Amino acid sequence: MVKLNYLFIVLLFFITSKGNAQNDCVDAIVVCGNTGFEGLSATGIGSQELNGSNTCGSSENNSIWLQLSIGTGGTLGFTLTPESTNIDVDFDFFVYGPNVTCGNIGQAKRCSTINPAAMGAPNNLTGMRDIASNQENEGPGTTNPAENGFVEWLTVNSGETYFLIIDRPIGTSNFSLTWTGTATFTEPPTFENPVGTALDIEKCDTDLIQDGFTSFNLDQNSSIIIGAQTGVVVTYHLNQNDALTNDAFIADSSNFINTSNPQTIFARITDTTTGCFSTSDFTIEVINSVNIPGSRYEICDDTTDGDDGNGQGTFNLNDVTLALMEGQDLTGLVVEYYTSSSDALGNIGAFSSTFYNSVPNQEQIFIKITNTDGCFRIKAIDLIVNPLPAKINSTLVQCDSGLNPDGITLFNLNQAIDDLTNGVSNLSVTFFENGNPIDANYTNTSNPQQIEALVTNNRTGCSSFSILNLEVNVLSQVVTIAPLCDIVNIEDGFRSFDLNTSTLVLSGTETAVFYETLDEALLEENPIPDPSDYTNTTAYDATVYARVEDGNDCSGISPIRLIVNTLPNIVRQGDDNIYVCANLPLKFITLNASILQGAQSDYTYAWFKDGTPLPQTSYSIQVNLPGIYTVDVTNANGCTITRTMPVLNSSDATVEEIIVQDVTIDVNTITITLDASSIGNYEYSLDYPDGPFQESNFFDNVRGGIHTVYIRDKNGCGMIQELVIVIGIPKFFTPNADGYNDHWKISGVNQLFNSKTVAYIYDRYGKLVKKLMGDDTTGWDGTLNGTQMPVDDYWYVIDLEDGRTTKGHFSLKR
Repeated sequence: MVKLNYLFIVLLFFITSKGNAQNDCVDAIVVCGNTGFEGLSATGIGSQELNGSNTCGSSENNSIWLQLSIGTGGTLGFTLTPESTNIDVDFDFFVYGPNVTCGNIGQAKRCSTINPAAMGAPNNLTGMRDIASNQENEGPGTTNPAENGFVEWLTVNSGETYFLIIDRPIGTSNFSLTWTGTATFTEPPTFENPVGTALDIEKCDTDLIQDGFTSFNLDQNSSIIIGAQTGVVVTYHLNQNDALTNDAFIADSSNFINTSNPQTIFARITDTTTGCFSTSDFTIEVINSVNIPGSRYEICDDTTDGDDGNGQGTFNLNDVTLALMEGQDLTGLVVEYYTSSSDALGNIGAFSSTFYNSVPNQEQIFIKITNTDGCFRIKAIDLIVNPLPAKINSTLVQCDSGLNPDGITLFNLNQAIDDLTNGVSNLSVTFFENGNPIDANYTNTSNPQQIEALVTNNRTGCSSFSILNLEVNVLSQVVTIAPLCDIVNIEDGFRSFDLNTSTLVLSGTETAVFYETLDEALLEENPIPDPSDYTNTTAYDATVYARVEDGNDCSGISPIRLIVNTLPNIVRQGDDNIYVCANLPLKFITLNASILQGAQSDYTYAWFKDGTPLPQTSYSIQVNLPGIYTVDVTNANGCTITRTMPVLNSSDATVEEIIVQDVTIDVNTITITLDASSIGNYEYSLDYPDGPFQESNFFDNVRGGIHTVYIRDKNGCGMIQELVIVIGIPKFFTPNADGYNDHWKISGVNQLFNSKTVAYIYDRYGKLVKKLMGDDTTGWDGTLNGTQMPVDDYWYVIDLEDGRTTKGHFSLKR
């Protein structure tokens, strides 16, 4: 007796909500013999068939049904092992039987619905085995945690059948079953093909359609598979899952057209009594198919038959074969050509190595290629005779240029292509001189000259020779255009020219195109796109070229100089400090054009004051009035630039007030205030007409006495002066007859100024010792009635002529 210790592998894929056949009892997979399963797929559930039929408190979630057919009785157990070891993945199972039927399965003999994570199990395995507790079901809780999800195995008898339902309520994982115990399953039928006899089928593709697909008779394998067995049936399937579940068998297995090459076919042999089955696979292949990639062969019309325009020619069939097979190895192949496919099938009237078409331009024949396995391919091919390009001779006329034209110049031969090809776009042209290829930019060697033009059809490769005549015209016009002046404040030597204003003369049928270089004009390349707005590319002196054509013939090429003249080089802006004197109307200043280059006589001058023209036209002018003076300086080329000179008014000063601070403060100061009519720019000096001068109108620390203030216009419009009296009182005097400070007297007081001032001098006791009148120029000598006064401090009271009174004291020292 063989113990059940083999592996049953079941794969559960939950992709959609729809179920496959194994989700229901009636489609349960029959488990037989000692063979495992791989490649099964199942999704969800079919009909809910477990409600009320078990004591484990569960129903179907994601299930698969298995039917166990017992061959030899004994103990029956299994271990269910999930592919995922995640403890949250939970599998349940239910066992019904023996010999129950779908729709009447009764109560479960064994079931387990415990949750391994909830019960704290060490793993997520479940199943049936020999256990001490003899527990027959468990879940959704557990009464025997020590068994970790296992229940007691079954004791079964020969000939019995049971249903095993595997369900996964939680998680996503496939699983495997390992059978244990002493019982065995019913043996399935076997594949009886003898050792060394392969079921693989190979066949030639001879259906005249070159695609690698043909009809196969799969039934030729059925008798080999069955051998001497009875009560069995063989079906063929496109995949293993269909073979295992007996779904979607190939209906017309005697005339099956492969869908891929090679292709695997799955065979199932089933016991019609027990439902036990076995599966195997074999390969069908379309072998050694002859592949003829090409379907046409072309040659060019020629003169071998005396006429290169009749659409007929002789084909070398060996060349045809090489072209049609596109580089394939022809070793062992037999290649033949026939008039029709029926002739090819009957091997009637094969051609020799050449073929002359009787139908002009295109004729159909048939190629037959047979390989070493006897497989052949017949294919219709077209033999085509392509016409030659039309032979059209043309003339290209070019111009010579330069001081000594000699008829030798540069041609752009591509200019003749439209004539040579009659404008047909798929024709190309190459040029030859005496059989040697030449570049399209070609300089002729004589005038006139003939060269050859090879015109080729780019699609067919067919070509013919035409003649191209080269002729050179040596006449051209002298063409000029008016020079322009530099643009003020840009002055880079570049200007926009309207080339259409040149002196170029055209006839009624001539046209002109302008180019930047002579070669471009000769080759008619890169024409100037907008001649009415062309900026020279070389500063100040550039040349462009006008090509005159009549039709496609060149009448002449003329250079045109583009001259940009410079502006006069002058100092354009005058000084900011140019003045005339309002108080000196007879005083004039000189303004000039301030040229920096050339002689004064090289230019003309136009003067303006505040925009109004002046009569002067000389290099310089004399002016005595303020305003904005400008002079337009024009050179011999007519280019003009403007110099601008603002001239301002100035004048001598008019004093409004002079303020003197003297005896009433500690420091004597003088402040000069000018009248608002003083429009000049002034500087000041005290007592020195030749300076130094200062910008400030304020003087301090001025000693007492009579002073002169000088006020000078810095713009040269004169200087004025004013007398200023500053009263000064000495702090001491030394009447010792040494000639220094021998008398005490007030500065700024004399017979002419402040003469009515009176000073009273007292000793410390208040006794009047001296009265000084303003016109007393001597002062006090320190005596009283001829007696020298003692060294001491003395006090004064001074009544100034302007009404002020000041008091103080001074020292008498000896």
